[in-house]
Order: sequence, then structure tokens, then C-alpha cells
Amino acid sequence: MLGAKGLGGGLRVELLTDFPERLEPGVMLWVEGESEPRALRTIEWGGRAPVFFLDGITDRSAAESVLGRYLEAAAQALPAGSYYWHQLVGLSVTDASAGLLGELVEVFRAGENEVYRVEGAGGETLIPALRDVVKSIDLEAGTMLVNYQPEEVR
Repeated sequence: MLGAKGLGGGLRVELLTDFPERLEPGVMLWVEGESEPRALRTIEWGGRAPVFFLDGITDRSAAESVLGRYLEAAAQALPAGSYYWHQLVGLSVTDASAGLLGELVEVFRAGENEVYRVEGAGGETLIPALRDVVKSIDLEAGTMLVNYQPEEVR
């Protein structure tokens, strides 16, 4: 959550979902660090970031107390070839020509794209999450196959 808005408990939120259409009034959201979900009362979609109003957060001080935390929605079935970030962390990443790169330790956004941070014996590798780079993901086997040839820095 990015910041509080107004005096009524509004929360400016950075959306990290590829499916914002599932965020509608009544959906249950978990605030990072809390054990019980909160209902999404309403959303204001205008402006740079949407503003969420959650049950139990009714004033500015309550909103400020949860700033910097993540909001999570219940897992849903995703379209084939889509994954939640937490499903990818821990996968063993192998390059088709260079061999084992290491373990995927983080997924983050860089602009409009996702990037996979892999750590291994050769150090850190940042891999763009693009269809022509990521060849296969097998969650059951715990593996990801990539074809990534980064350009040399000159």
C-alpha cells in the first residue's frame, strides 16, 4: 500500500495483479501480517493509483498503520501458462545452452514487465519474463527452462 487518502481510511494501492477485474466490492483481502481477511467495501479507480476502502479501516490513522504492507486476494484458477509469483520462487533454473543457472529467488516488476532474479554458482542473473525467453515451467518438477543470451555490456 502506497499511502493514505483523505480522512476516511482510503488506501492508495499499487496493483501487482494481472487480473484487476477480480477486485470488486465484497472480495476478501488479507493485509500482510494479519490473520483475518477484510472485505473490500469500495474502490475509487480514478487517478494514478486506485484507492481501496477496507472493513475496519475507517480513518486516516488506521490507514497509515498498514502502509507498506501487501494486500493479498484468495488464490484463483489462473489461465494456462500463468503463475503466481510465490509459485515460481525456489524453482531450479536451467539455460538451454549454458546449463544450470541456479535458483529463482525473487520476482519483481521493472516497468511493465516481470523479471526473475536467479542466484547460483555463477552469481546473480536477471531474466526477463518473456515468452521467447522462458521456454517451460514445471511446478511439479520444480524447474524452469530458459533460453537467455544477455548482450555483453560494452
